[in-house]
Amino acid sequence: MKTIKFKVTGTTALMLNNPQTVNPFNEYSKLLKPLTSKRTKTEDDLMEISRIKFLSSLYVNNGVYIIPAQHFEKSVIEAAKERKLGKKFERSFRIFNDCPLDFKDKDKTPDQLYEIGIYVDVRSVGIKNVKITTTRAIIPEWSSTVECFYDETQIDEKDISEMFAISGLRYGIGTYRRLYGKYEIKKMK
Repeated sequence: MKTIKFKVTGTTALMLNNPQTVNPFNEYSKLLKPLTSKRTKTEDDLMEISRIKFLSSLYVNNGVYIIPAQHFEKSVIEAAKERKLGKKFERSFRIFNDCPLDFKDKDKTPDQLYEIGIYVDVRSVGIKNVKITTTRAIIPEWSSTVECFYDETQIDEKDISEMFAISGLRYGIGTYRRLYGKYEIKKMK
């Protein structure tokens, strides 16, 4: 397999929503359960639920903020389907490593990001025709480096560059991709 590396720069904010709290054994799930199971919640309870939801929405690996590899991989494969290359990309294109998330305050802890405030998005979302308020992380200005692996007998560097550019323009990464997570790419040497 050959490799190609891209510098990815966000053109819209990146909204994150790590689904780790669906696991009942997850540390954040355990913190949320006693608060969300209360019938009557105080303002302090609601503030703590919001804080925990924010912390759990981030992707962190060994103290480093990341974008999971599958976010980019899925986005590129969706773009390839536009050009009838979806099956070839599914077979021959991979991003094996999670991508470092680069932003102004990446040196801060998740709790510090929450305190800063600009990285916190609180909004109503619809779940099963019911509106609930949820909190997610949002990164206004961001970038990353993505290393792609491909089978040169099936697809070439030009195909990858083109599909990556389309994916950034139309599909994006993260959550609420209709508005967020769009990006531009630049090939790295």
